[in-house]
Amino acid sequence: MAYTEASFALENPQELEFIRNFLMQNPAFVKEDEDLLARITQCPDTGNVVSLEELARNRMLKETHKAKSRFAQIVETARKNYESQIRVQEAIIAVLDARSISDLREILRGHVAFSLAADSCELVISQTPAYSESMDKIGCVIERLVPVERSVSLGTSDVSRTWLYGEKAPHIRSEALARLEFGTSNRFGMLAIASSDINCFRQDMGNELITFFARVVERVLARFEHDGEI
Repeated sequence: MAYTEASFALENPQELEFIRNFLMQNPAFVKEDEDLLARITQCPDTGNVVSLEELARNRMLKETHKAKSRFAQIVETARKNYESQIRVQEAIIAVLDARSISDLREILRGHVAFSLAADSCELVISQTPAYSESMDKIGCVIERLVPVERSVSLGTSDVSRTWLYGEKAPHIRSEALARLEFGTSNRFGMLAIASSDINCFRQDMGNELITFFARVVERVLARFEHDGEI
């Protein structure tokens, strides 16, 4: 098929749409016509001729830019995850060195809170066992905040928990709460890590590190119970 010069205009938009749909559904029509393909891809002499080479180059540049952006996001996420793991590991080592329940509370409020970039890290323990028919006040609160079916809760805090965070309570904007169960007497408690940054703990975040840290605290508490300190 040979290309023949012709001067004509398509004034009806439906005709243009028909031609476009035809070419979209039959790309081989252009690809297999050497003369037509050469005519389309030739270097433009006027402003109304489109260079497919230029279009392809621009598309490739856009796709490369998007790929670089996605890669940069992946690297940044991996870096933040790695930093989080390092901070949790430091907190775990500090907790394992606790010599008593009071020492553990001080470590949580000091070293652990600093390592996790939190404003407060508190531990509360019920005096009654888990799943008891009659629980003390703390036990009832723990059951409400972190029940068995949702043992870890992350998100914003819209309630001032003075009983938990003391004078820091009015400044707390987000928190991570983890249920604790330990010992032969089936005691239970709650670990609360809180921040004044509303984005520090969000519902869409993974809770794997918090869960793992809570399991470590449980084992330390079980040791204290065995030694008669709780």
